[in-house]
Amino acid sequence: MIIFDKSKNETHHPNSNFKKLCRRLRLFTKVKVNKEELSHEELKDCSIVIIGSPKLPFKEEEFRVLAAFIENGGSVAIFSSEGGDYASKSNLNVFLSEYGMSIDRSSVIRAVYHKYLHPKHALITNGIIQPEIGEEKDIPLVLSGKDSSATQYTTRPQDEACDSTSSLSFVYPNGTTISVQSPSFTLLSSGTTSYPVDCPLAAAWESDNIMGRSHNDKKRPGRLIVVGSSDIFADDWLDKEENGKLCDVFFRFLLGENIEFDSSQGRSDFEEKECVPDISSLANLVKSCIQENEPLTRDYNSMLCTKMFEIHNDCIPDVIDLYKRLNVEYEPLTLVRPHFECPHPPLRMSTHPPRMMDPPPPALELFDLDECFSDVRVRLSQLTNQFIDDSDLEDYVQEAGWIIGLHSKDRLQMGAKDVLYRACARIFEHKCGLV
Repeated sequence: MIIFDKSKNETHHPNSNFKKLCRRLRLFTKVKVNKEELSHEELKDCSIVIIGSPKLPFKEEEFRVLAAFIENGGSVAIFSSEGGDYASKSNLNVFLSEYGMSIDRSSVIRAVYHKYLHPKHALITNGIIQPEIGEEKDIPLVLSGKDSSATQYTTRPQDEACDSTSSLSFVYPNGTTISVQSPSFTLLSSGTTSYPVDCPLAAAWESDNIMGRSHNDKKRPGRLIVVGSSDIFADDWLDKEENGKLCDVFFRFLLGENIEFDSSQGRSDFEEKECVPDISSLANLVKSCIQENEPLTRDYNSMLCTKMFEIHNDCIPDVIDLYKRLNVEYEPLTLVRPHFECPHPPLRMSTHPPRMMDPPPPALELFDLDECFSDVRVRLSQLTNQFIDDSDLEDYVQEAGWIIGLHSKDRLQMGAKDVLYRACARIFEHKCGLV
């Protein structure tokens, strides 16, 4: 079973950007999406864990679970994006540092335009570091773990004169570079037509312990693949160039197939990336800060410019004389009373409608609604709570007889004895009717 992790807001999973990859993997194994934190219970029956560009940091316990999963024969595929952990706010480098790898904070662009317009969609034709990738590219992934006796696929030996780095071309969109150190080894590089030049783009690590965790119950070592681009196997790029064949080789390696990369052939001693200025271009530029200036005078007052701005009354006579020439009466200036806009509406006299005398409400007889609509048992219970003393027993009997309907129209015509008499008579008539 293959698990796509989605617990850290990954941008690539079977529901987004990895739909075609999920359909390709479902042809031979089960696929599951994990939305909870990684645990030993979740990875119990799993053979590959895929992490596609997470946006949240992992916990230390989750990294320990992944490390134990790899040591027990599991495989992990990690896909990042341009900018690395700094852009995605993740902490994958904390986990990858234990295996000699780290995702750089950079981007890969193609220095020369060819076929794809955007510079970050780099077409790389000479970036294969491991010759086994070119030899195994024609074997489809769907035959992994199945009987392939009907159709035989043989690996074509590379020509000695042919460069193994050009055995497979792929598109590397929106990706970054990877720093690789031993015991990890490089799988892909940026080649000579991309910038940074000849830097690792994908790397792998393989355990020395062979454990029994695989989709076909075969013993295999734990394996880890890190790719600096999560879009390389995305829906828009899986079918471009030979990305699909590269995907089959990578996942056959993760599933424990008979693909062995030679770490001695894979380069891990790439030069450290360092930005160097273009000295020849800078030397031809005019350096104004180095030009010779005239020597400064000792009298600093001569350097001050006082005629640029000044305030004086020299022009007032000319202005007064201008009034006479224009035959305009000269008057001293007076204050102009400002007119402010009133922000409030004008006031109006307030009027109120007359208050009319309303007739009084009709005189209605007051009566108790509880007495009319309450249940007989509730009314008897309320009556019992009112009469606590035995001195009011006669009034209690009269009120109880009125509630159960033993009184006549007027309450005052019957006493307590009459009420008890009628109650006994009713009980006698009821029992006689039952006989």
